Amino acid sequence: MKCNHEAEVEGIKKENATLKASVDDLHATKTWLLSEGARLLAKNIHKGREMTAVVAAVNNAMSAVGANSGLPNGYLHALKLKTPYSEVPLLNRNAAEELNTAVACFDSLTFPVVEDLPKLADAPLFKIKEALSFASSGSSEK
Repeated sequence: MKCNHEAEVEGIKKENATLKASVDDLHATKTWLLSEGARLLAKNIHKGREMTAVVAAVNNAMSAVGANSGLPNGYLHALKLKTPYSEVPLLNRNAAEELNTAVACFDSLTFPVVEDLPKLADAPLFKIKEALSFASSGSSEK
């Protein structure tokens, strides 16, 4: 009978050690996600090609719209100098449409790094760090 209890106590001790290791791992994961992971995620989004491409498109389209909005005064000035309308530099008749398209792309932008996060729910910390680290930067932030 005593032997049976000793085996039961030993099994409970092993289970306790396993549970403690799991809690310690969860605590380390939470601490890392809050102190480092969120920063890496934001950096990935900020420097990701998805963000860069759509911000550049919005910026370029806004520049064209801005240039076009200044063109009426420029064209009136050009008329005084007898410059043909077709020779007015920077004119882009599609600027407003291109800006709307660029803004729509920006509004519907998704980030693979964010979309893939739910897949990491049961992953160990090293896998989460790996997924959030920059593959191309050679960053030592792991």
